[in-house]
Amino acid sequence: MNRFPLATAVASFGILSALAGRAEADPNLVQNGNFTETTGALSTLNTTTFSGGEIDDNYIYSGDLTDWSSPNTTPPPANYQLAYNLYFFGLANDKTTNADARYTENGQFLNTNFTGSSPAGAPFVGLDGDPNFTGPLEQTISGLTVGQTYQLSFYWAGGELADRTNFDTVQLTGSFGSSTFATPVYTNTNTTPGTPGSFSGWMLETFDFTAAATSETLSFLAVGTPASNLPPFALLDGVSLTAVPEPSTWAMMLVGFCGLGYAAYRRRRTPIAIT
Repeated sequence: MNRFPLATAVASFGILSALAGRAEADPNLVQNGNFTETTGALSTLNTTTFSGGEIDDNYIYSGDLTDWSSPNTTPPPANYQLAYNLYFFGLANDKTTNADARYTENGQFLNTNFTGSSPAGAPFVGLDGDPNFTGPLEQTISGLTVGQTYQLSFYWAGGELADRTNFDTVQLTGSFGSSTFATPVYTNTNTTPGTPGSFSGWMLETFDFTAAATSETLSFLAVGTPASNLPPFALLDGVSLTAVPEPSTWAMMLVGFCGLGYAAYRRRRTPIAIT
């Protein structure tokens, strides 16, 4: 009769318990982190006519990006709208067709140096880095555990719209509750006057935070130079916030794997009875 070693049973139980705890901690707490869900007028746009739409509080698609908002937090200066953030469907016309229906001239799409959608897949958003138009993209995250560590991850890229040239720098900044974060600064490598600025390519960033409340606001804000006429864009996709497993979980998994190794060792050394 084959006997299942006690050590193997204990080890298996330890691993399964640890994995179960990990599974409970892993779900993404960010809703619509890949920006695939839209409502209202934004969801009815013809994707051959538009490459996306403006999603801040200044235009008709405000609130149409499900679970996200892009508010004007302070009164805009004279002759300016404070926020200018765009939603892109992530299709071939990202570089040929306007994403803002108010403009009849071309240029409200990504420049020719843009090389493709993010690793998270289509679609994605673009946040204006011009301080005169800066507005956040944010979401309130609920169901947090006070004192628990959470890891924020997202893809971002630096570039510009087709009607702008020669931006200098761009980065994506933000906050989770009272904590702040910032990506590295991307510097435009194409400095030839009047030509499209370079595209950084998509980059993955991760940051760890400790929750101070059961509900915190996650906010993204583009920062770039120069401030007037030539602002850059920071693109964003694949936003995720997951709980970091406690050290006790990792310890349980280690004990479990050690137990399995020992059980396998014992079985190799057990003589085979010949009858």
